[in-house]
Amino acid sequence: MITAKIESKGLIKGLIIWTILFAVIIFGFSAIYPQMHSSAMEDILGAKLEGLSPAFLKTFNISVSGQASFSVATGFFAYYFQYMFLSASIYAMMLGSQALIKEETDGTIEFLYAQPVTRREIVTNKFLANLLILAVFWLSSFGVSIGSTVMYRQETDSVQTITREISKIFIQESLILLFFLTLGFFVSTGLKSSKQSTSISLAIVFGFFLIGVFSDLNDSFSWAKIISPTHMGIPSNLLDKGLSSGNVVLLSLLIILFLGGTYRVYQRKDLKV
Repeated sequence: MITAKIESKGLIKGLIIWTILFAVIIFGFSAIYPQMHSSAMEDILGAKLEGLSPAFLKTFNISVSGQASFSVATGFFAYYFQYMFLSASIYAMMLGSQALIKEETDGTIEFLYAQPVTRREIVTNKFLANLLILAVFWLSSFGVSIGSTVMYRQETDSVQTITREISKIFIQESLILLFFLTLGFFVSTGLKSSKQSTSISLAIVFGFFLIGVFSDLNDSFSWAKIISPTHMGIPSNLLDKGLSSGNVVLLSLLIILFLGGTYRVYQRKDLKV
């Protein structure tokens, strides 16, 4: 467990920074919500949204009715949180992609292998440590989201509904974050330096995001949304329909595949000592 402890301590600073940034941004957006109920804003939004094409609304995941509407606390939260979730996916990917390569880059790999641990135990301990950090971050974001949304809710917004709908979003998106964490671990086995992890993580997550955008813009490309985890995790879609059973099975299989592949590749990897 010494590997897990060392790993966790090294990630705490980043965890604090990401958690504080998320909390500040979430509270900032939540504070805007009451303005959406002013008569002037309701008139402007009503006129503007009705004049926009359905394709535009679909591309930016804007809903004019139901729980995903701007006039409902959970709908307003779902709209801005889609971009927060994109950032969270990058964080999860970065955690995984740095996990198995940073000791080689920093030149501390000899210390790690001086410990009485096998490569399999190293992967296991590092994965558990990063999973714990990601879980703390996600649970903290969940608490802040509930608290800020309830704080700035209107009389028409039920606390019970807010809690239920935001919980639905976070629970389903947690599976997607786990996907990115395990994908990051698998990618980490092939990197030559931890300096590559940020750029590769950004490229992969934004690549999936753009695939999802194109799948909404072009009907002939609509099949591609099933290979875009970021598109699966769009909060407004999760409020309306939730993750399909097919998506849950696909993500679960990929998580197992990437984690198994990580053990297999790292076991045979030539380490840079």
